[in-house]
Amino acid sequence: MKNRVNYGFLKVSSLRQFSSSINHPTIYFTGIQPTGIPHLGNFFGSIDPWIDLQNSVNPEIQMMLSVVDQHAISLGPLPADQLRRNTRQMTASLIACGVDPSRTLLFRQSDIPQIAQLSWILGSLQTTSKLARLPQYKEKQERFKKGDIPVGLLTYPLLQAADVLTFKATTVPVGEDQSQHLNLLGGLAYAFNKTYQTDVFPIPKQLTREKNARIRSLREPEKKMSKSSGGPRSRIEITDSRETIIEKCQKAQSDTAGAVTYDKENRLAVSNLLDLYSAITKTSLSEIDYSSWSTLDLKMNLAEKIDNRLAPIREKFEELENSEEIDKILERNGDAAREIAEKNLREIRRIVGFL
Repeated sequence: MKNRVNYGFLKVSSLRQFSSSINHPTIYFTGIQPTGIPHLGNFFGSIDPWIDLQNSVNPEIQMMLSVVDQHAISLGPLPADQLRRNTRQMTASLIACGVDPSRTLLFRQSDIPQIAQLSWILGSLQTTSKLARLPQYKEKQERFKKGDIPVGLLTYPLLQAADVLTFKATTVPVGEDQSQHLNLLGGLAYAFNKTYQTDVFPIPKQLTREKNARIRSLREPEKKMSKSSGGPRSRIEITDSRETIIEKCQKAQSDTAGAVTYDKENRLAVSNLLDLYSAITKTSLSEIDYSSWSTLDLKMNLAEKIDNRLAPIREKFEELENSEEIDKILERNGDAAREIAEKNLREIRRIVGFL
């Protein structure tokens, strides 16, 4: 039997230092920032794992996916038209990729004001010094002059925790880079329960892919694929045309060492293209016969596989973008998510003393 890569297998990381004395019903929750059209790094890093999960767990389990537009302004405001467009495009992209709005409660974060209120409550249980020690804050604060750092950047983890706890989610599928934020989230849930002598919040578990495709820049393979660096040719977006995909693959960084070999230490760029080929075909490297390929063969074969995978997604996205379906889904699912949040926040406000 051929050894195929099991990209859908996930592992659970428990936040062992915290505990809850009651069993809460299982609820999966994750969020994705509205950056417009996702690229392959976004697709393999968060969208594809969610779809695998959506299609494999018990249909009776609640699954929630939030387009977190409030997080999108944590580094400062964006033009209103751009934020609206990015949110709509991300929603259309998620559905085109396979997120099923009848199975996943897909909603816009800003439609749920209860999240912001809970974020404020959680802020009373956290210190600025602890927030300022988080690696992502330290990294991003370098973009600003001293004293000009937006408050939203510092309090981002509080809003992230509120996203999850507003819905009493038990399981959060995210990448390993979010582990510290998830530990902070678990600590906040535990601190709230202990402070108010309650078990209102579950202690969420982190769910991370055992084998996670690490998609890197086509132009700078030492860096991950990103919209913030490398330019448009460094990434492939899920709506790129066949011609654009071929062009980007042809101009991807490689080398002149001859036949294709997998050697991350000495041939990082070529190895990066092979990793992408493995991810896009869901095939292990040991199963790919590239012994007779030149680097041009690799690039053209890769372009063909990417286009085959993205063609139906591209077609569905264009159909959604030109219809009112996205707006109806956001409105309908926003109402459903808000109903859950209202019920939970009423209980939380009573515990805190607001009611």
